[in-house]
Amino acid sequence: MPQTTNPFNVEHQYQLFLERIKLSEAQMHPMQRIQLKQAFFGAWGQLLVCMRDDIADLPDETAFFAMDDMFIQVEQYWKAEVERYKATNQ
Repeated sequence: MPQTTNPFNVEHQYQLFLERIKLSEAQMHPMQRIQLKQAFFGAWGQLLVCMRDDIADLPDETAFFAMDDMFIQVEQYWKAEVERYKATNQ
């Protein structure tokens, strides 16, 4: 796979995601690798639809707050997942 630093390349974003969660494709079971990539691309596509159909129609300030709220929701989700993991692995 050619390396790219194009921030608008979805494969590049997927690789950044893997780095962020400290997981490499080589570490994954082949089915996990397929399913994780499908889930990532599916979520990315849904976000693009949301940006095009919903966020783009909002006034700038409202769009900013909507995006900020979505960031907070994702952050809260992952914090809860970490806590859940810790609680089940003690």
